[in-house]
Amino acid sequence: MSWQASLPVDEDGKLEILYSSGGLSKRDVESQTPDLKPSLHDEKIVEDEYGGAAPMRKYSALWWKMAWNDPETGMRRRILYSVLGFIFIGAWIGAMLGLVHSEVEYEQENGKVPRHRPGDIHGLNTPRSGYIDGTILLQGSLVHFDIEKRALMITWSGLYRRDVHDDPRPLGNQLDKDTLYPQGIEIFRDIGSYLGDVTFREWENGVLLDTNTSTISYRTDNVTAKPIGVIGAHMWDSFDTEITFTQRYTGNAWRQPLLGYPFDQWEGKIVFVANDRFISDLFTPPDSTAVFGLSGIVLADSTLNWRFNYEYKDECELSDTADWGIPDSLPKSCHLEVTLIGKRPPLLIFCAVAAVFVNWTCALFIFILTCEAIIMRRSYMLKGTDILSMCFTALFALPTIRSLLPGAPAYGAIIDLVGILPCTLIVASCAVCVSVAKLNKRHKAEKAE
Repeated sequence: MSWQASLPVDEDGKLEILYSSGGLSKRDVESQTPDLKPSLHDEKIVEDEYGGAAPMRKYSALWWKMAWNDPETGMRRRILYSVLGFIFIGAWIGAMLGLVHSEVEYEQENGKVPRHRPGDIHGLNTPRSGYIDGTILLQGSLVHFDIEKRALMITWSGLYRRDVHDDPRPLGNQLDKDTLYPQGIEIFRDIGSYLGDVTFREWENGVLLDTNTSTISYRTDNVTAKPIGVIGAHMWDSFDTEITFTQRYTGNAWRQPLLGYPFDQWEGKIVFVANDRFISDLFTPPDSTAVFGLSGIVLADSTLNWRFNYEYKDECELSDTADWGIPDSLPKSCHLEVTLIGKRPPLLIFCAVAAVFVNWTCALFIFILTCEAIIMRRSYMLKGTDILSMCFTALFALPTIRSLLPGAPAYGAIIDLVGILPCTLIVASCAVCVSVAKLNKRHKAEKAE
C-alpha cells in the first residue's frame, strides 16, 4: 500500500490533503495522517514541481498572510517593524539636521572679522588730513563654483573698521564720513608693489599747499596694470573675480580634484593690491600709486555642495621695529595674498558613502540569492521570474543611484571604481547565471516529458 499527500492551498488559506491509497479508506488515511495545519512556529512544507518536499519560502505571500492573521505574534511584529521604521526616520532626519547646522556654523565662522591687528592704515608714509585712520577689509560673497572651468566666482565689496574691537561697517556710506573715500580705492589683482621715491604736494586743513615733499611709498610694480575695481565712493561699489583652482595635495589620489570625489580638496590663490587715489593724485611723477595694506578678508554666503574657507598673508604688515627712515626695516612688498580652500561638505560625503553602502548591500544580497539557488541547488527559488527580474532590475537601478549623488563629477572617479562598477559587474554576472540555470532547468523538464 502506498499513498501520497500534497498540500495545496484552498480559497480560505487552509491546507487540504489529497491522497490516493491502495486498500485504505479515507478515514484510515486521515487517522494515520498527522495534523499538518501550518503554524508560524513550525516548519512549512510545500511540494515542489518534482513532487519532493521543500520548505515554504519565508516572506512569501502565504507566509505573510499567516503571519498577519496569527493572533499570537501578528500584533507584536507590526509594533516591532513600526517602531523600527520610526527610529530610522528619526535618525535620518536628526543626522540631516545636524549636518545642515554644521554648514551654518561653518558659514558664520567664515564671516568672522580678524581681530589680531591694531586699527591703522599702514603702508603709507603720507599725511591723510581730513580722513580717519582705520582698517579696510574685503568682503567676498561666494557666487558660483564651476567644476568644468575649475573656477570660483566671488563678488567683493569693502568694509571699514575704526578700531580692532569695532564691528566693520560698509565702505562708502555717504552718512558715515569715516567710511567715505570720494576718490575711491583702486583694487589691483595679481601684481606686486615696491618701495619707491615719490614727491607729493602737502595737504593741510583741506588746503593744497605749494610745498613739495620727498618721501618713500609703496608703488605698484606694473604701471600698465588696470584696476579690477574701485570701492569706497559708494556703498554699492563692488567687483567680481574668477579664481582658478588646482589640487591642494599631491601624492594622494583621494584628495585629487574630481578623481577623489567626495574627499577631493581644491586650492585657489589671488593677490590684492590697494591704491588710495586721493594720495596718488598728489604724487609726482605721473602714474604714481599710493599702495596701502588691506587688513584681511571675510567670506559671506555659501555655494551648493561646496565648502570654502580661506587663509591670507598680509605682506604689508609692519613690524614693531619698522621705521620709515630705514627702508630696510620695511616689508619688501605691500599686498594681501589670499588662499581659498574648497572641499565637499560633510552632508555630501555622507550621501556619497551611503550610496556606495547601498550599492554593495544590494549586489551582495543578489549574489547570495544566486549562489543559494544555483550552487546550493534550491530549485524552488528558480520557479517563476522573481530572482531573474530582481537581477535585471538591479542591473539598471544601481547605476542610477550614482546619478543622484550631489555634485558628482563625470564617470571615472575612484568612487565609481570602488562602489559602482564592481557592483554592476556582480549583478550582471548573477543575471547571466540565473538565466542559464532557468534555461537548463526548462531543457531538462522538456527532456523528461
